Amino acid sequence: MIEASIHSVSPIDENHLLYGNYIGLQYAFTDGLDADILAKSVAVLISQFPALSGRYQAKHGTLRLSDQPVSLTYETHPHNLNETLLKSGRPNFVHEPRRKDVLNGRALLSTFTLTTFNDGGMIFGVAISHVLTDAAGYHLILRHFGDIYTAISLGNERPEFVFHTALNAFKFGNSRSKQKCLADLKRRALPKPMPIKGIMGGLVKTLIIKAMDKSLSHNQPVKIHFTAEEISRLKKTVLAESGEDWISTNTALSAHFTSVIAKLSYGDDLKNEIQIGQLLDLRNRYFQDTSYVQAQYVGNAILIHIDKTVFPKGLQNTSRGALARYFKQRQAKTTATDVKDRLDLLADCLAHGYTNPELDVKQPIISLNNQSKMPVYDVNFSGQRPARIYPQDVGDNIMFFPAYDGGIEVYIRDLVNPGGQQKLLSPEWQNHIYNA
Repeated sequence: MIEASIHSVSPIDENHLLYGNYIGLQYAFTDGLDADILAKSVAVLISQFPALSGRYQAKHGTLRLSDQPVSLTYETHPHNLNETLLKSGRPNFVHEPRRKDVLNGRALLSTFTLTTFNDGGMIFGVAISHVLTDAAGYHLILRHFGDIYTAISLGNERPEFVFHTALNAFKFGNSRSKQKCLADLKRRALPKPMPIKGIMGGLVKTLIIKAMDKSLSHNQPVKIHFTAEEISRLKKTVLAESGEDWISTNTALSAHFTSVIAKLSYGDDLKNEIQIGQLLDLRNRYFQDTSYVQAQYVGNAILIHIDKTVFPKGLQNTSRGALARYFKQRQAKTTATDVKDRLDLLADCLAHGYTNPELDVKQPIISLNNQSKMPVYDVNFSGQRPARIYPQDVGDNIMFFPAYDGGIEVYIRDLVNPGGQQKLLSPEWQNHIYNA
């Protein structure tokens, strides 16, 4: 439990406000939930984790707790839930405050919204600021929330919040001077990052925020559904094309959909050099600590790993097999020492008011967000489990998310040609996606 009225925020946490904003998921229940118990559960969760009712203080880099705690918001919808579940895409029954309001300290760092439909179904929308936690920590919180709901339903004692919100393993930075940061960036052949503090930096920050919000609101992704059988078939095909003895499912999916988005976004405009970003979960992988402690960490330990890569024939002409080899080799060469060095430099640069130094905004990028192995559906509300869970809308090109049937849902957005992802729903592209 966080006792103090002020909760410190690290530079890496703050960086997520620019690019991640909120993690907002929607839990659809066909049989509905008890609204009164849900409201009581929200109150218990907030009392155990008060930072959820915090407001971000940009000037001081802290979270100040609010005198008015977050509570459950009620809404109604004139249609049936089943009609919503049959639609493609992502419904919008979760309130995610704007980045501008968060940075100005006007928005609370979590929202809880219950929408009731005509047929008795409900969607429970929960948004938690990325400055508090990443997706893995979010799912820990929601699993605990389900336990609170269950305990109240049964008249049992409320379970305690036993997660860790601060670990030395995930604190980075060497307190380098600004000059030393820039020299180390040059040594690593990284471009000088843009400032996001000061007069000019504040303007840059504002432009980034407006561009991100506009991209999300006016460029909705399409959803591609893969069954477990289709995933298995794709993996076998890409494995054969790669010539490797083994590849992971993530490698196969990343190779396949990187090839798809490259052809969709760039067409005949060959891209020989491109940035590829993947999420890297630091828990139980690179840093020494007990597995249980890291597994119970609520904070930001998932960071984007950006790699600038050269494809001599152009990314569009690079086979899936070659892309699979690239992704496999990239994972193998990512060591604990390399990760620690990168994160220390990132933290120092952010502390001096720069953007992520590994991200070159002048160069094209394909970003992949894989949450398909996360325990998204591992939530239980007194025996009731959600029929569907819809992910947050993020700024990535490609997002892998668990599907209700054991498969995956792939959310794709064309960042180069806004709206271009709609082409993927045509018979020609569907054949390419499923049968290539």
